Amino acid sequence: MPVRVQERDNQIMRSQTPLWVRPQFPLAVTWRLALLAAALSLPLLAQGPSQCSVTSVPAQVRSEGVTERLGDINLQCSFGSTPTLTGNLEVFLPVSVTNHVDANGVARDAVLLVNSGGGYMPTGVPGVVSGQSLSFNGINLPIPAGGQLGLKISSIRGNASQLQTGAPGTITASLSFNVPLNQSQVVVGSAQKSLYATLYDTGITCVGSPVPTTINLANLFAAGTSLASTRFTEAFGGAFQPRGAGDDNGTRFLIQYSGFPANTQVFLPDFVAGSDAAVPTSGGDLGTPQAVGQYVPGSGTLLLARVLNSDNTGTGGVPTALPTGSGPVLLNSATSVPLTNGAGYAVYEVVDANLSGMESVQFPTFIGLSSVTASAVAQETVSYAPVSSVPTASQTAPVPRFVAIPPASDCSIVGDCQAGYFPKLGVITYNPFVATVTAGGPTTEVPGNIFIGNTGGGLLNWVITINYQNGSGWLLLDYPSGQNDATVRVWAKPQSLSAGTYTANLVVSGGGPLSTPVTIPVTVTVQAPAPAPTPTPTPTPTPTPTPTPTPTPSVTVTSVVNAASLTVIPLVPGSLGTVMGSNLAGTNVGVTFDGTAATLLYTSATQINLQVPASLDPSKTSASLVVTVNGVGSTPVTVALAPAAPAIFSGGVLNQNNSSNAPGAAATASSVLQMFATGIPADALVSVQIGGQGNLTPLYAGPAPGVPGVQQVNVAVPTGLASGSTPLTICAVAGSQQYCSSGYTVFLQ
Repeated sequence: MPVRVQERDNQIMRSQTPLWVRPQFPLAVTWRLALLAAALSLPLLAQGPSQCSVTSVPAQVRSEGVTERLGDINLQCSFGSTPTLTGNLEVFLPVSVTNHVDANGVARDAVLLVNSGGGYMPTGVPGVVSGQSLSFNGINLPIPAGGQLGLKISSIRGNASQLQTGAPGTITASLSFNVPLNQSQVVVGSAQKSLYATLYDTGITCVGSPVPTTINLANLFAAGTSLASTRFTEAFGGAFQPRGAGDDNGTRFLIQYSGFPANTQVFLPDFVAGSDAAVPTSGGDLGTPQAVGQYVPGSGTLLLARVLNSDNTGTGGVPTALPTGSGPVLLNSATSVPLTNGAGYAVYEVVDANLSGMESVQFPTFIGLSSVTASAVAQETVSYAPVSSVPTASQTAPVPRFVAIPPASDCSIVGDCQAGYFPKLGVITYNPFVATVTAGGPTTEVPGNIFIGNTGGGLLNWVITINYQNGSGWLLLDYPSGQNDATVRVWAKPQSLSAGTYTANLVVSGGGPLSTPVTIPVTVTVQAPAPAPTPTPTPTPTPTPTPTPTPTPSVTVTSVVNAASLTVIPLVPGSLGTVMGSNLAGTNVGVTFDGTAATLLYTSATQINLQVPASLDPSKTSASLVVTVNGVGSTPVTVALAPAAPAIFSGGVLNQNNSSNAPGAAATASSVLQMFATGIPADALVSVQIGGQGNLTPLYAGPAPGVPGVQQVNVAVPTGLASGSTPLTICAVAGSQQYCSSGYTVFLQ
């Protein structure tokens, strides 16, 4: 027995003391030291392991996700002479742990692994989920002879959506262990919004559209069935995931429709090939030609499949089976979307993807209508799916699952924000939206018009929202919503108003990623009605004199000005002008130039806005203007004419993002300025001068869509100009002469 003790303790000493520092003692002393070492080693066996070094592999996760798989946590532990590791290991998250669990709260997929030198193997220790923690209790693992042991916690899932919605954030795990740790906190997830899209969230126009007898993509394209494309783009590689271990399904997308007419048929492709496929699926309205997709099985390129028999949250059902065959598979099949009261939904699932690269995918929604009895605009919304309200670990809720966060535009990721195929909202107003009315009086038109146009491609669906600053219901619009080009008038309704000043903002919005809302302030002053006259005693009857006929009010013109600059400059055939005067309102109002009637855009007692007859001879230098009100004509006024006279509307210069150019919203070099003017004939040669740089060639110079008499000029801001305010001038060559506008101040940065 003593020999065995000596051998054991000498082994201990040999393992702890290098040969080059080991002292040489006589045998008796060696025996005593060996026995002492054996005695001192007993407390060390009771104290356990010395330390674990903690690291992690943070995962990029989706902030829309409820059950995002977080990165692994690694513990590399160094032990003394302890033969066994025992204890509990617990992980705390700042969000709910959302693994699939059984009836006892044990995670089905989160696992504790051990590496004793031959690779990681499951320990079999169950992970118990409770709120924001995952606990591995009752660990009992042998320590290998070298004293090194690796532990790994894998497949923890967390509710990333509980971070600030849509904002980037980190998920940090805190660890508790009965072994000293070099650090108790590590980052296991980096969350960011991952789904971006292009869709017709402002409406899908429903028009008469044929449907082929046999439904497939090629036939729908050939028949000219109306379509509107939707595009999904991931913000980082791997956001779109096929079904993985422990998942109920791959990443899904829920597409919801509403507002279709009763006789509408809606069709979608059964499969959609992504941007990196052999042939990407394309509807042809987002910059690529129409194409039936082709996919090479096993290629690791993005592929979506329609999910059959899922519910309206995107839960359940199975993806459509891919056609079999060798080589590329033609993805030509399409099926209908069931509609109830004009509403329906469809679900796609990612069945293949490239997890290391960013991908995009687009698909057409085909709208078949045999006849159209009334205009209709359907709505579309999209989100990840399955959508769930279960924020914690669950036995039955699907994994993965998501909260329904509407995606932002993906055009900045794809790089087509300025593409011409997107609709673009253009709004022009002139004259302040100010009116004075009488309390309890009739509905009265507010001076000024809103000209709305689509200056891009596709179909612009716009809407005007009234934001009342005080009071409510006292404004009326000709049209609160519409498509593409329109002229909208504003009316004040003082019937239920008391005396005072009322303000509101009209917000015009709609269109694609090129469009930003435009706000138009309106001020209406309501006057108290005149007091009723005080009754007077009935006078003694006197002979009634013969009444003197009341003279008809004279129609007076005081000035004729350019509608943009409001200055007296020559008018141009087809351009806009404004007549100022008195007694200009009536039930029958007309304005003529040399006997040719002008188109009236607005009339009031003191002002008329009009479009000069385009048929006037452009060589004329003047014309006789007459205003006629209820059969009474004004004294003829001579108005100067010119072949061209450019004038920019006040507030009529917009930046490339459609914001009004102003000191706080200056244009950058190489960006595009949009100018709205009148007085530029269609055949004129147009140039622009900004600061000291002249003869700038416009990118576009022509009619402003949907706005009669207004021209739009787009020009790129040249480089080399100083920041701050600088003059801008538009020049037009008509005939052999150049005509230029007065200086308009723009702001550059």
